[in-house]
Amino acid sequence: MAVVLDSRRLVRALVVAAIMSGAVYAVLVAVGDGPAVADALAGFDPLVLVWMLALGLAGFVLRALRWGRLMRVLGHPVSAKDALYLHISGQTMSVTPGRVGEVLKPWLAREVAGMPMSRGIPLVFAERVADLIAVCLLALGGLSALGGTTGVLVAGIVVVVAGTALAGSPWFHGLALRVVGRRSWARKHEASAEAIADTLGRVLRWRTLVWSVAISVVAWGLEGIGFSLCLHALGFDALGALAEISVYGVATIAGAFSFLPGGIGLTEASMVGILMSAGMGASAASAATLVARVATLWWSVGVGWIALGSRPTVLRAVLGHEPPEE
Repeated sequence: MAVVLDSRRLVRALVVAAIMSGAVYAVLVAVGDGPAVADALAGFDPLVLVWMLALGLAGFVLRALRWGRLMRVLGHPVSAKDALYLHISGQTMSVTPGRVGEVLKPWLAREVAGMPMSRGIPLVFAERVADLIAVCLLALGGLSALGGTTGVLVAGIVVVVAGTALAGSPWFHGLALRVVGRRSWARKHEASAEAIADTLGRVLRWRTLVWSVAISVVAWGLEGIGFSLCLHALGFDALGALAEISVYGVATIAGAFSFLPGGIGLTEASMVGILMSAGMGASAASAATLVARVATLWWSVGVGWIALGSRPTVLRAVLGHEPPEE
């Protein structure tokens, strides 16, 4: 499977995401009345921010250990230390459009553990499926408390689960491989297609998916708890904890489906809109959104760069040149 890591393109994507984020946050401050938002942020308890960062970090660790366990399922065992390095370093590119920069993680897994990209890339897809199901479940848990209908979300979960069952089924893989085999231009990729099919078949089977989703629920739930703490620190307690976690889940889903870098723009707009519809003032809602995004999205990117920098040789390979094709 020929995959080239274009470091210059990824760095440009990070710069674009930072500019977009800055513009979105400037709009949030303006809409929420700049001085009022500044006052809300100035009065924010720093200890709450520390708790939010700690909860987010715990979520990163859980997802990293899951990545290591999924690699073992595929016959490429790694130590807990390497699993942490691989997953957290991969977060450096979580703000790239459509999260295409997450090709970095399977590339790193190839360099560290020898796992082919033809297995690493579908493994990232399986992770995203588990995360999507988990966030939908978290959103469903408190959506009714927000006065919204749960029908659309339930339908979405059913579609995702059905699609997951199809993507992991031997019948579907056999059909896809037969189609590939009939196309002369695709035959050179037949070995990669077989590896992808085998990977999805292993990691999307129900007994694997159940614990993978469970880990996602806990990991994303920790970030949701941090968001709940943030709302209370800003004096908003009209919603229960479950509904507050649900707000975070709904906004995360909205951002994920936008395919914008890190969901920037739609996630913030969804979060502010839901909070205001629940009775939170515009300035406090804007402040809560700013704090939450810094303590989740940008915290993950920052920790990712720290992790990536812990192995200078690999960092130079990522930034200095394009690694060879596989």
